[in-house]
Amino acid sequence: MKNLLILGILVFAACLGSSCQDVTIGFLQTEDAGYNPDTMVVKKELDTTPPQLEEVDNPLYYELLAENLEYYTPELLISWGILPTQIIEVGAGEDYQRAQWGTPWVSNPIEGVDGTTQIYVSIKDIKTTTGNAEKMWEYLKVYGDGTFEVPLEHDIPIGRYLISLNFKNEGYSKDVNDCFTIIVK
Repeated sequence: MKNLLILGILVFAACLGSSCQDVTIGFLQTEDAGYNPDTMVVKKELDTTPPQLEEVDNPLYYELLAENLEYYTPELLISWGILPTQIIEVGAGEDYQRAQWGTPWVSNPIEGVDGTTQIYVSIKDIKTTTGNAEKMWEYLKVYGDGTFEVPLEHDIPIGRYLISLNFKNEGYSKDVNDCFTIIVK
């Protein structure tokens, strides 16, 4: 019994001693990293055609009247600000609202990156065969969740740009190559 106790203590000490190695803290996994969708189209020329105003029937007004005419009277609905007609904008250019608000071009965040926080992301490389990578470097931003942003006003040449990222945290650094495409047209 005494020998068994000594053997147990030696095994425990051996396990304890072998676990005291220089181990890198945390983890970083990027094997499944990707974007959905993995392409963003950025326009140089915006369609900012202003909308036309058009008066149309307000469907909510007529739905409430049809639901219960005894309770929902026209006077009650009008007092609530629900009018029989409404004015809507029609025929606006595809980029009218974006131009009005100065909204930048923004991608979805990257998916499939996991690790010990804080994870830092940076642009590793920008490749292009038809554009100007230096100009894209000048305007392109990447945020902590991998979201890309290109400002509305830019002078990036027309082309296809392939972006690679680098993710790092304490003790690890991994690249995700050619993970996103920006098409400037």
